[in-house]
Amino acid sequence: MTRWLLGCVAALTMATAWPGSSVVDGMNASVPCQACHGADGIGISAEIPNLAGQKAAYLQAQLQAFKSGDRKHDMMGPIAKQLSDADAANLAAYWNSLAVGGAPKEAVAAAVAARRPQMTFPTDFPASFVNYYTQEDAGTKSVTRFYANATALQAARAGKPLPNGSIIMVEGTTAGATTYYSGMELREGWGQNVPELLRNGDWSYALFNAQKVRGEKNNYAMCLACHKSVASDSFVFTLSKLRE
Repeated sequence: MTRWLLGCVAALTMATAWPGSSVVDGMNASVPCQACHGADGIGISAEIPNLAGQKAAYLQAQLQAFKSGDRKHDMMGPIAKQLSDADAANLAAYWNSLAVGGAPKEAVAAAVAARRPQMTFPTDFPASFVNYYTQEDAGTKSVTRFYANATALQAARAGKPLPNGSIIMVEGTTAGATTYYSGMELREGWGQNVPELLRNGDWSYALFNAQKVRGEKNNYAMCLACHKSVASDSFVFTLSKLRE
């Protein structure tokens, strides 16, 4: 990986960059982006767009639109809001410099770390958890229940940030049958290898099927990106409900 990065630096210094931008700086800044868009600028799943070879002006404009809110996106909005204008220009220049259909490249370790879950299904769920919020949809006959463990509940109701050991679980049911579980857990050190642009403190996320088996192929960097929008609420969308 080191040899690849050094080789890239040498090659990119000869690439044509967008005026006022740095392809090399864009490469260095691209680490969190690689979690979804790949090191080669090819999206790692069908719903993620390819960036390799895209026009720099177009990419820069899209990042600015995400940042301003003119273009709405649950994941890209919170990420773009953290970028300076120089960051956007550098990233656009870097992705533009990559050849379409070039050799596949491995994402750097930090980007891979952002994709992976660390949380496992809590053995004391639901016995040691409190159902603090419920959403119902009569049309689909679905019910979504939100649970918190005592650590999270006590801190939230005291008006404090959620501490290490906090766990939020969500159970989705349709016609009375559980269809999935999802969760987020806060443990010291869990976020230390995640790029800052994506890092949610030390929270880790996981999806589970009805049999409580964790989804290993999911890209959990998407959860990190989405929850960045509620960083001020301990990264929990339903924190106000938990405090009630």
